[in-house]
Amino acid sequence: MGVSLMNLVRDAVFVLVCVATISAHAQMTPEGGNLLNFIASEQQHGSVLTYAQSYVDDENERVSYHGTLYAGIHLFKLDECKVMARVAVQDRYSGAIEHRSLGRVRLEQTGELSDDTVYEYRFSLSELRPDAVHALSAVPAQLNINTSVHCEEDRSCNLSWIQITAPNRKIAETKTVNGIQDVDSYATSIVLRMASSEVAAQAVKLFGAAIQACTVDNSAHR
Repeated sequence: MGVSLMNLVRDAVFVLVCVATISAHAQMTPEGGNLLNFIASEQQHGSVLTYAQSYVDDENERVSYHGTLYAGIHLFKLDECKVMARVAVQDRYSGAIEHRSLGRVRLEQTGELSDDTVYEYRFSLSELRPDAVHALSAVPAQLNINTSVHCEEDRSCNLSWIQITAPNRKIAETKTVNGIQDVDSYATSIVLRMASSEVAAQAVKLFGAAIQACTVDNSAHR
């Protein structure tokens, strides 16, 4: 059963330039190269949820939306054991608000709306444990699990992710919503979108191998 990613990541066509790269002078372990190649392939498979959502707002009025949510890895860089990852979530939706007065119902159409959220993470594989990466199924934070929501692709609106956990809040995180940064802090755990549970399981293995290689390499240079 999925969980809501409330701390993480409508009719539209989404276009993203996805890049997995290393710097010109970067070095990495063979395991790191395998991970980079895997993520480069995964970036071509962003996920889309077509959803319908309804709830009662603070003014006791029913609000209904339908739309399309895209989530995917936008950028992934690996320089030696240092990772920079960027996850993009694009939401395109429209709906209506029910206004009730004197026994009458008036529908207010919202028109076409959009929200673009970008998460950027920076961390070092050498500071993680090999078992720090896990696969999970979860609802994107943008779809509030406390509302009535269902999706065409998966009725529960679950997507596949990998969760990366670091000790002592070692993951630098920024979050930008519609071009305005509203988070700039350090996190204990983050999630990266994967195309399927099978892909997530493979990513867990590759991250684990890369983390182990970086840990050994880091110990050898002490």
